[in-house]
Amino acid sequence: MASNCKRPFDEELLSGYIDNALPHHQAQRVRLHCEVCSSCRELHDQLLSMRQAALDTQFPVPDDQEWPELPRTRFSGFSRSLGWLLLTSWSLVISSYALWRFLSQTGDPLEIFLVLGLPGAFLLLFISVLLDRLSELKTDRYRGVHR
Repeated sequence: MASNCKRPFDEELLSGYIDNALPHHQAQRVRLHCEVCSSCRELHDQLLSMRQAALDTQFPVPDDQEWPELPRTRFSGFSRSLGWLLLTSWSLVISSYALWRFLSQTGDPLEIFLVLGLPGAFLLLFISVLLDRLSELKTDRYRGVHR
């Protein structure tokens, strides 16, 4: 069959189709289009072969000591969450106090730095991670694919 497709489907849709991540009506539309469009069918076949090659790739499984440490029980998850809550609360209280002292001009600059240094570092690291996550949302290849 001759290709009558002026513009092939986005790789996002074809990848979603190959991964079975598309709703039924979209998957059917992609399948029917690939039956009549040779360029899209060729792109589909290339993506399918790359997926199969990736699935067939063997890699050594790391030891249990090399995996990131995640909470293994409810209690450890609860205590970790509570610890983060206490650290965040402490940071807010200390930061507020140091800011009040700074604004009232009764605090020593070294004391203010020592008190604000740790919470400030946590805040800057949090903002850095938040900006990276927001940036990743813009480039997520499956962002337009809804299940």
